[in-house]
Amino acid sequence: MKRNLTGVLLMGLIMGACNHTPKEGAYHLRGVVTNEKLEGRTIYLRDAIEGVVRYDSTTVSEGRFMFNGKVTAPQVRELFIQETDSDHFPVTLPVVLEPGEINAKIGDIVLVEGTGLNEEMMQTLMALDEFRGRDFTGKEINEIKEAFGGFVLEQIVKHAGSPVGNYLYEAYQNKLSENQQTEARKTLGIG
Repeated sequence: MKRNLTGVLLMGLIMGACNHTPKEGAYHLRGVVTNEKLEGRTIYLRDAIEGVVRYDSTTVSEGRFMFNGKVTAPQVRELFIQETDSDHFPVTLPVVLEPGEINAKIGDIVLVEGTGLNEEMMQTLMALDEFRGRDFTGKEINEIKEAFGGFVLEQIVKHAGSPVGNYLYEAYQNKLSENQQTEARKTLGIG
């Protein structure tokens, strides 16, 4: 009987150790970088809208990087890295910091996954890429701007109540007409 109880307790300890869950509010952002030119470069976690405020940084080592932290509420930030200090076309990737395991890939493709809001962000970014890939041959610039404003508003409405919707409004509000901005603010419950 004593031996069975010891076995059960030992099994419970092993299962508890294997079932490690992140601390409340903790995020773990792990990234893989396949562009060799980024090896040894600093990658920043910065404000997704202004880009001036840098919250954290780390160095790409052996094609990998990692950020760990805690959040009280989901926050959209941006990964930012340059091949050289004078690189005019850096790699940027919006990412939602939320509790859980977040995975990012930077190289020929750029993606973020692993948590619900990051999956939502990635779907939104893919929809944005699809819009940009449309054939606008023969369209006037105003028609294209109007179509883009409509697309952005549609995405804001779709993601209202989510940090992704708020991010889209902040990042693209200058692409919306005054009426679209008013509708977006009303939908998001801001100003």
